[in-house]
Amino acid sequence: MESCCRACLPCCSCLWDRIWPGLRYPGPRDRDHVIANPVAHAAEIRTVSGDIRVPAPKKRPAQLYAALFDFEARSDDELTVKEGDKLSVIEKRGDYVLAKKLTGSLESGLVPANYVALLQDEFAKHKWYYGNINRGKAEKLLLASQNKDGAFLVRISESHSDEYTISARSEGKVSHFRIQRSSIGAYFITDKISFATLGELIAYYQKNSRSLGVLLEEPCAQQRRLFL
Repeated sequence: MESCCRACLPCCSCLWDRIWPGLRYPGPRDRDHVIANPVAHAAEIRTVSGDIRVPAPKKRPAQLYAALFDFEARSDDELTVKEGDKLSVIEKRGDYVLAKKLTGSLESGLVPANYVALLQDEFAKHKWYYGNINRGKAEKLLLASQNKDGAFLVRISESHSDEYTISARSEGKVSHFRIQRSSIGAYFITDKISFATLGELIAYYQKNSRSLGVLLEEPCAQQRRLFL
């Protein structure tokens, strides 16, 4: 009866809301939006490696950078740094990074990206991890004669500094796959399956190449330079 009344006399919605309170029916403007289930707020999400129980969104752990060279600011937007200064990189902006000093004045500003280097990285132990190289550099490395089809590497996303990209050689060409982060920090390429760690994601697609569409056999053969 309720649905019939609402459908036949939508102009009396205020009356129907008083008679049948507590429920919300989507109007024309709501059809393109997903209505969340009010009880679906459990802090438990199932992944391949098990349940991740996190009650609040999880951010990527802060990473430590250092200035490789002296840089003198030329405008108010830039940041003067000395060789060895410890920095936190907030985001990438083209050929620059927005960085903040971790000692002294704690100022922030733009510094050329090739003037800073990553001091510690949770993935540096993996041979397939190449840090912050761009798409063109990744393709050049993978297409070099030392590599063959199935060679791959993982790099920091050029557009999202808290995400990653798999670059893989297949049939003489290089394909790129974006690795995204969920609100609780899980890693995924497709929302059908997620992983607690980046290493678990790579191991899964190495064993399940059909899911990705290309083989991930051996890490790229070239020497790594994990610079930002």
